[in-house]
Amino acid sequence: MESSGELRELRELIYTSDNDLEITRAIRQAIQNGIKRRRIEGGKDFFVKQTHQMDQFIRLIYEYLLKKNFREYRPLLSQIPITLVALGSYGREQLSIYSDIDIMIVYEETPGYNLIHLIENFIQMVWDLGLKVGHRVHQVEELAEVGKSDITIRNALLESRFIGGSKLLWTKAENYLGRLRRWKVREYLRELYHNYLERHRKYPISMEPNIKEGCGGIRDANTLYWIIKTLYNYPNSSYLVPDFISMEEYSRYRSSLEFLFKTRVFLHLVAKRKVEEVRLEYQREIAEKMGYKDTPRLPRERKFIRDLLECLWTINIVSHKTIRKLIKGYLRGGCPLEKVKEGRIAPGFTLIDGVLSAKFAPLLPPEKRFEIVEKTPFLRGDISVVENLDGVEVKPEKLLPLLEKSPSYPKLLLLYKSGKIEKLIPPFKRIKHLAQFDGYHQYPVDIHSLYTLKELDTLLESKTGLEGRVVAQLTPRERIILKLAGILHDIGKGYKGDHSQLGSRLVKEFGSSTLKLPPDEVEILGKLVRYHTLMSYTAQKEDIYNDRVLLEFGRIVKEPKFLNLLYLLTLADIRAVGEGVLTTFKKGLIDTLYRNTLELLQNPQLLNEVERRRRKENLLKKHPQFQTLPKWVQRAILTSPSNQLFLQNPVEEIVRLGEWLVEIGKKEPKYDYKIETQGVLRIQILKNEKFNFSIGWFIDRLHRLNLKHLSIYRLGSYKYFKLEFEESEGEYYIFDIQQAIEEAFRGFKPLEHRVIFPPDSIGLECDYSLNYGALRVELPDRKGIVSTILQEFDRFQIWVEDLKIMTTRGIASDLFIFSKIDGEGRSSCPKLPKLISYLTKPPIRK
Repeated sequence: MESSGELRELRELIYTSDNDLEITRAIRQAIQNGIKRRRIEGGKDFFVKQTHQMDQFIRLIYEYLLKKNFREYRPLLSQIPITLVALGSYGREQLSIYSDIDIMIVYEETPGYNLIHLIENFIQMVWDLGLKVGHRVHQVEELAEVGKSDITIRNALLESRFIGGSKLLWTKAENYLGRLRRWKVREYLRELYHNYLERHRKYPISMEPNIKEGCGGIRDANTLYWIIKTLYNYPNSSYLVPDFISMEEYSRYRSSLEFLFKTRVFLHLVAKRKVEEVRLEYQREIAEKMGYKDTPRLPRERKFIRDLLECLWTINIVSHKTIRKLIKGYLRGGCPLEKVKEGRIAPGFTLIDGVLSAKFAPLLPPEKRFEIVEKTPFLRGDISVVENLDGVEVKPEKLLPLLEKSPSYPKLLLLYKSGKIEKLIPPFKRIKHLAQFDGYHQYPVDIHSLYTLKELDTLLESKTGLEGRVVAQLTPRERIILKLAGILHDIGKGYKGDHSQLGSRLVKEFGSSTLKLPPDEVEILGKLVRYHTLMSYTAQKEDIYNDRVLLEFGRIVKEPKFLNLLYLLTLADIRAVGEGVLTTFKKGLIDTLYRNTLELLQNPQLLNEVERRRRKENLLKKHPQFQTLPKWVQRAILTSPSNQLFLQNPVEEIVRLGEWLVEIGKKEPKYDYKIETQGVLRIQILKNEKFNFSIGWFIDRLHRLNLKHLSIYRLGSYKYFKLEFEESEGEYYIFDIQQAIEEAFRGFKPLEHRVIFPPDSIGLECDYSLNYGALRVELPDRKGIVSTILQEFDRFQIWVEDLKIMTTRGIASDLFIFSKIDGEGRSSCPKLPKLISYLTKPPIRK
């Protein structure tokens, strides 16, 4: 209610009119006008205005009810033993748009007053007026006992603020609240601190932070207020300057809290309801209302969330340090004195159960304090150590010694909390408080990077399993480079383009010019950052049993040493995303990729083949006609699992195959064939996977011709057959070949020339390669060898991808390369014994 004149008019109406309906409408209209006129600015000032406006409404309603109940016999306010008290955010003068209005009605039973009736009328009226009111009703003598029953109630009572009613009764209520404030202080403060830490564990700082209950949220500031109210009865935290907090820290704390208040106002405004999580869908609109602008580097919502995260950290660190200073005497007694004495490692420092602690008043010079942090192995650093790092000078040359001994994460986390990590790692400033809205990461870039280091600390302690075997191969220096890559792997984020490429350049410059690393270590560091997502992507998105995928991955990795480092970095990176992200299934894929790649690195010939394929792929990508092909066709060709497509065919032939694929994609049925008779007979067939083609029957039908080579390439959802014969057929036979092709598309057919193979003529290698098995036959040449084997493979849905035929001195030596994964997505190998039994002793089939 902005106008004092409007307030006077409403009061005059209350005292002059007997029309209850008119008065009620006037109060309701005044509330609605006040809501409409409010200027949304955010911050503490807005909260105070909201609170004071609500105070006026509450007092007016109470005055109206007094007039209605007592008429001309109304006593003075102080004589009516009722006091209206604000609690919660209303009591703290932090009333936001959709905040609950928590009121406590305190009364003292007095003869001659029907107080319960008056209180019930008051509660009913505020509800009827549409106010969201939560209420408590207590006799004044109950206050202390009520507060003892529950810590939440005790906290609320500590925030009590007088609104209206009897000031005499309020004075009496304050006396009872004072007794509550002094009751079991030690137990209360301990429980309060325990709840404080539990909230941090439950709601860690994330990219969708809970700004009320979460780490660094408003509740942290509330906790500090409850403590100073209990210990000193201070009205606010400014009274702690300078004894417990410096003016500089307090200024940062207050400005950060002001930012949270503004955020909460606009969050409620955008969400149109009371919410406390700054969810992704609200962030852009909140940022706009708070005046943020888009820039080429960062959109406004990322700028906003970066500032919000910085404020949350500031509130968290300042409140935590201050709280511990205030209640340190009440937390003592949990550890035996002898254990404390044994844990003293330096003046003012103790190491107990892996926790490094210190006196808040430093006893050592800055360089000695840092030396203790650097050289002492500990699992967790207490907030008191953060206080001891104030005034400590940190330089980049201290980074490698900090990474030399595990665990390194607790040390760098202390430097992060103390605001020193940018001095230690200057590039880290680029990613501090930087959100990453990719639907995958749960934490900002800086926290994720620190967690990656934490996971590496854990992995480097592995003694068993694949991780243990890999870790055992690392040198001390490789461990340092791995940790360095872990903390810097996302350093290129926040800019347009591939963050891995930019990050690689940044870490190489940092490693060479600042850390003075040897050139070989700089290259390894840069390569780890450049390819830190490669192993995860390959394992989860690609067919890790596909030779092309494995050979390409091996071409990049090149050496087992680098594979070891990349494997550990990949595991740590995924684990640092969030709890449960690295599932057993994902871990199994990465382990399999590691083992398969390690095997390939021992075969240089395969790596040479992939280099040849890569060169052919690069030529293809630059070919003008290839660039005009639809993206799905380009992808089908470039991701074909068959290296032979690239090794056996010139670029122009592959382009023509792509153009043919485009033509078939536009027609029905989606298959086609070409017959060439120049030089040798060459038959090409291209079909969609949904069409069956009886390749065995087709070859048997052409038994009069000598098949020399058969290639089968998979191109996305299409399959390509290329059959090359020793001789050429004249135009006269083309019609017969066309008929045979069409007939082969009509389904499975019995062979005219079926071969029964001697058992000793078949050799089977299910582990011929990582992805392929091989079946070899050697026996006197005859018609039907190839067609019989191909038809049985088709019958069992085992895909032959390459066939090499050789006949020397009347002996056929044929090699069939087949996929280990059958048409149903299962392993082919269990089917092979039955397949061979059909070849060697065909059963009678119905």
